[in-house]
Amino acid sequence: MIVTNWTGVEVKALRCAALRLTQEQFSERIGYEPVTVRKWERAPQSRPVRGKSAHDLDTKLARLDDEQAERFWAAVAEARTSNSGHPGGCAADATTGRQGEGLGIYAWEVDGDVRRREFARLAAVAGAAAFVDPWEIGGDRLGMSDVRGLLKSVDTLELQDQRAGGAPLVRIAVEGLARAKGRLEKCAFDIATGDAFTSAAGELAVLAGWLAFDADMHPLARRCYSDAIALASQADDDDLTAHTCLYAANQSIALSQTGQASPHHALKLIDRARDLMRGRPPGRIHALIAIRQAQAVGLLGDRTAFGRAIATAWREVDQAVEYEPVEECPTWLRFVNHTEVRGHEARGYGRVGDFAKAVELFEAAANSDAAARNAVNARAWLASARAAVGDLGAALAEAFPVLEHLDNSVSSPRTVKVLEPVRRATASLPAGAEFRQRFDALTQRAITE
Repeated sequence: MIVTNWTGVEVKALRCAALRLTQEQFSERIGYEPVTVRKWERAPQSRPVRGKSAHDLDTKLARLDDEQAERFWAAVAEARTSNSGHPGGCAADATTGRQGEGLGIYAWEVDGDVRRREFARLAAVAGAAAFVDPWEIGGDRLGMSDVRGLLKSVDTLELQDQRAGGAPLVRIAVEGLARAKGRLEKCAFDIATGDAFTSAAGELAVLAGWLAFDADMHPLARRCYSDAIALASQADDDDLTAHTCLYAANQSIALSQTGQASPHHALKLIDRARDLMRGRPPGRIHALIAIRQAQAVGLLGDRTAFGRAIATAWREVDQAVEYEPVEECPTWLRFVNHTEVRGHEARGYGRVGDFAKAVELFEAAANSDAAARNAVNARAWLASARAAVGDLGAALAEAFPVLEHLDNSVSSPRTVKVLEPVRRATASLPAGAEFRQRFDALTQRAITE
């Protein structure tokens, strides 16, 4: 996390917004005289701070915690916006120097992490290009055509995610979210249009959170989900609130496996979604709520509660297939099908220690029709389940094609992590040398790009 050009804007943002220090305190902290700091804070764009001074400022910036860093980039974005005369935008991205990025408080994380985590960005560019166009519409008034354009863009990005994974798409989604929020702040609209556009922006925020989650960018994912909840509240949209709660719960469940979150927090979010959807006809929304419930209680080791939740998920998805045409569902619910339930049932059996049953179910899920990203993820889980039962030869046979896809066509750091048990189980196995080499290279690529 560095700044390309340290001008007065960045220096003052670091001192005042991030560290909240006086010039004298900041001078003492960084090891320079107050007169030098005052000179830095007057530095124009044409004559930025350079050399050792810039390096020392970079060092101080790199040591900020997440909250301080967010304050820093928000202050930079606000100052640039004020100077450019374009409310809601960003005249220059402080980390890249590109014009018109408009990432605001997201810039520090996206610029730092997306470069390191993109695996197959070029493969996604063509498919994602259509996503940006609707936001180029100008004007100072929002209409329903803007709502339709935004929703169409969200659908385009979601389809691309299904094909190629989320990592290369994070910047596009977050940039679009910043633009959509900016339009809400500066455009005129009637109440109905404003609510509809706010809900559409909230759907984009949830998708941006999911893409960040898939790219292993968890602080950014949380930030996007927080935005989605705020937008849902503004639009009084219960469906959007439930949607956000279920996706945020999915992140908490994933992080609970490494001790970074609690399944109990996930259950609270799931309960909120269930309360909001109570009284709705049987269908995919209830199946997804039950899936999330099964995930969380499985982590808690409650096999009885897991069995009840999975049974509910199967019943609801059976009802959905029979009575709820998929084309009539919101796009974000269309992935809820028998294969999805089977995959989560398999994970749950693995979490309660029944690995043989997990392998059986993962085999069925991996052999089902699914979008490319989901198919690769299912194969990764099957490989890990085989490793858990000690069938290392079969685990490697499943894992190699997954690596091939992750290396060439699907960009999902989340899926790379699913293969970590295979890496551990084959650590001393001569036959696993090639797998370990390729896995380590792919992991290193995720860190350094």
